Amino acid sequence: MTSIAEVRPIENRDVPEILELGNEIFDVSVFPYSVWSLGAIAKHLDQQPEACHVAEVGSRKVGFVLASMPFFDQKYWGHVEWIGLRRDFRGKALATKLADATIRALYHAGATRVVGDISTSNRESKLLARSMGFTELTTMTLFAAPSLDWIKSVAPEEEFATSDA
Repeated sequence: MTSIAEVRPIENRDVPEILELGNEIFDVSVFPYSVWSLGAIAKHLDQQPEACHVAEVGSRKVGFVLASMPFFDQKYWGHVEWIGLRRDFRGKALATKLADATIRALYHAGATRVVGDISTSNRESKLLARSMGFTELTTMTLFAAPSLDWIKSVAPEEEFATSDA
């Protein structure tokens, strides 16, 4: 079977096109705690370059995955944080090929577990994770205040004052 795209480790020369591809793919308003940026790419390339992969057809980047270790204080846990494909390359097992290459690299680097955080609304990524044997461990709801302007309206000493009434 001929692959739809070549998957290989990311090289520094790939970064500008990967950054642009991510800007096209991701709606970062869904992930207010995680921001797609050059720093997001650099973090994983600095920590675990062998776990970061790009898919390309010819010289055109059509997908990528960024992962690294450790995951917070879990020294031997790998974390798949970003995976993205151009819309016209979805549904062709390319995400599976990218994830497989990355998970194998993490395990070869000593990972005893690999985790990924997936938005509850991201059906495609949840299906990919389940198809690769991942199970849902926990669901988190992120709360955000619409505005913190109320802090400006109350002086700190008034905030804790008690009423004599």
